[in-house]
Amino acid sequence: MKKTLYNFFTYFYHKTLHRPIRLKTALEIKPKKPVLTVVFLHGIASESSTWKTTFKQLSKDKDLSRVRFIALDLLGFGKSLQPDWLDYNYADYDSALGLTLNKLHIRTPVILVGHSMGCLIAAHYAKNHSKRISEMVLISPPILLQDELAKLPDKFYQKSYSSLHKIAEDPAIKTLASFITKISSFRGQYLNSVAFERSMNHIILNPENYQTFVSLKTPSTIIHGHFDPLVYRPNLSSVAKDNKTYLKLYRVMGDHDLSKPKRDKLLTIIKKATQS
Repeated sequence: MKKTLYNFFTYFYHKTLHRPIRLKTALEIKPKKPVLTVVFLHGIASESSTWKTTFKQLSKDKDLSRVRFIALDLLGFGKSLQPDWLDYNYADYDSALGLTLNKLHIRTPVILVGHSMGCLIAAHYAKNHSKRISEMVLISPPILLQDELAKLPDKFYQKSYSSLHKIAEDPAIKTLASFITKISSFRGQYLNSVAFERSMNHIILNPENYQTFVSLKTPSTIIHGHFDPLVYRPNLSSVAKDNKTYLKLYRVMGDHDLSKPKRDKLLTIIKKATQS
């Protein structure tokens, strides 16, 4: 009964009254007097557990003892609400992230760290709220050009991701998803979710993503893995060239997930931010 009431009031408060949804804080390291706050956003079909190894590495570094680290579960994933009536578009993610940052009572400069789709959400938020974010680290952002998006219906990218939710009940797909889960941040249980389908269409395949990165006025570092099969490197080079003032591109060893070289580069950036 409590669950029914909870769902009813949640539906009324958020859908009918259009109140933003607060994201769940799944991981946090909170010193007494932080000088910097780093907020982590995971990718599609994933959870904040993506950052567990990163948190372990950061927590062992004495130079970061006064840094507050927070990993959030995005809408539709992990412990955050997963309503099927949300659009899972930038408006939903922006309002949820904004409310969450307010509720966290942050009184220090903020670095947003995103992985994959989390990069796109971070960039879009920073574009509209540049004064709230001091810096960003964007790991493996899947930026597509408009002419590429126009051709996607006939390409493997769309067929292999945006349509997976339709065949997620197939035993072979379940077995494959289970295997992928063991070797990456991807979580197979989200394949047939509304959040996966709509986030793919409204966020990852959004034709305005490239322009969002070009118009950023928040100092940002893009980290790309040499062997990333999901991110087209020339697009990252182009967007960094078109926004030389605020974007820097680094290439390191690794694929799409959070390899050690990516974590090491992230650690270096955070350390530098504490010294500025």
